[in-house]
Amino acid sequence: MLTIKNLVRFYLLTNYFFLQTTPSVFSQDAAEKVSAKMEAIAPLSVPAANRYEMLEAAAARLGNDSVLRHGQVGIAIVDVLTGETLASFNPTMSLIPASNMKIVTTAAGLAILGADFQFRTDLQLDGEIRDSILYGNVFIKGYGDPTLASPLMDSVPRLAAVLDSFSNEIKKLGIKKVKGRIVGDGTAFESATAVPTWLWEDLGNYYGAGPSGLTFHENFYDLALRQTLYIDSSPSVSSIIPQVPDFQLINELKTIKGGGDDAYIYAVPYGKTGVLRGTIPAGNGGQFTISGALPDPPLFAAWHLQKTLREKGIDVTDSATTQLALQQAATPTTSRRTFFTWRSPKLSDIIIHTNLESVNLYCEAIVRTVAFQKTGIGTNDKGIEEIIKFWQSKGINTEGLFMQDGSGLSPRNGITAAQLAAMLRVVAIDNQWFTPFFNSLPQPAKSGTLKNMFKNNPSVQARLRAKSGTITRVKSYSGYVTTTDGRLLAFSAMCNNFTCSQTVVRRKLEQFMAEICTY
Repeated sequence: MLTIKNLVRFYLLTNYFFLQTTPSVFSQDAAEKVSAKMEAIAPLSVPAANRYEMLEAAAARLGNDSVLRHGQVGIAIVDVLTGETLASFNPTMSLIPASNMKIVTTAAGLAILGADFQFRTDLQLDGEIRDSILYGNVFIKGYGDPTLASPLMDSVPRLAAVLDSFSNEIKKLGIKKVKGRIVGDGTAFESATAVPTWLWEDLGNYYGAGPSGLTFHENFYDLALRQTLYIDSSPSVSSIIPQVPDFQLINELKTIKGGGDDAYIYAVPYGKTGVLRGTIPAGNGGQFTISGALPDPPLFAAWHLQKTLREKGIDVTDSATTQLALQQAATPTTSRRTFFTWRSPKLSDIIIHTNLESVNLYCEAIVRTVAFQKTGIGTNDKGIEEIIKFWQSKGINTEGLFMQDGSGLSPRNGITAAQLAAMLRVVAIDNQWFTPFFNSLPQPAKSGTLKNMFKNNPSVQARLRAKSGTITRVKSYSGYVTTTDGRLLAFSAMCNNFTCSQTVVRRKLEQFMAEICTY
């Protein structure tokens, strides 16, 4: 029944959501006043038995689908304002979330580090400068900036621009020759870049690039292959861009008729050799590009800076190296001084790129940076410990949360739908924290990993923001829905071990999200 009380409630609900998503315009006090008024308003005059029937039916339909009869499904839909669970299916079952784990990491990272946090990278030197000669070494000291020389993030200077900037700062010191080395220093983070539970087939590929204290060019390279028309023949490698020092590839790729990219680079951190295996489609001499993970990002950065300096007429006498290599060789060190500092974009902007494009590397950098800020060294284990402690401090019951990494690439991660929905609610009820996080979630038909979804459904486009997650036999979506009466819902739906293709299960999840958007 449409009563005056219901109209008032609708007005307050609508304005509550508006206040929550526009903290720059409305104060925290204003939002709190609306919240207080809402608590005094009675629920809509709809019989309780019918209120959630549609949501419960949508959850049951997905949960009982035949393609999941051998698998597992976890669903939770929560009213952000009240915290009430409106519908669920196995909400406390721990499931593999894939990239839905990025919600855990990016939201906690925003709160712990702050939306305005910036990564830094220092240029340092030791020794002394005499007669335009540096008798010592130049160091690129990183502190985990995942955007440094990124080829993909908007508004970030690219590789050549960063190298030019670094070279110019060295020239400003009057240095015309370096009698020493260019040293890449990534020791702000632990030496292990890959998470121990990542899969072997992922490690050498761009999406399996682990973080370093000195990350450069998002720690990946592009490998251009020359296609051939001959089935079962091996396509040749035409170029590696940018050049990777001290690294070679063994090519065991094969050509097949039709198909897509099923090529993998098998390589390990700090390795000198990678192996190309799998298949690419046949073609008449065209170029087919895949991307691989840099084996040693600090060495890559030092080598390219040395190359740029030499091109600008500044001689460097010794080979590029890394701080880790110097430590392993027990090379004596002297005190350094910083002469230039590079700053990253703000974390709020980095988070947008992270979640929209589902960038694993950025999440792993956040985990280790949280650890670095707390302990002085960025380790995966300590970062995870701090993130879990943070969520516990927000009232989240973390029993059943098994966090192996920050990105969701590990198949040993586990989390419940109820935990994800609760975390999303915690974020949503914080006026300032919510906005940068909400803006980072893909919007249907418009951005990120949801760009090609719901193109013919404007209602869903206007009401849904969600993070996707995909690895083998895992598909998940978690995020927010604005109801037809202006309420904000947090939801999570995770599917594991389905018997259909990724495309089929994605369509079933699309149907589920479309249904809850009509609530």
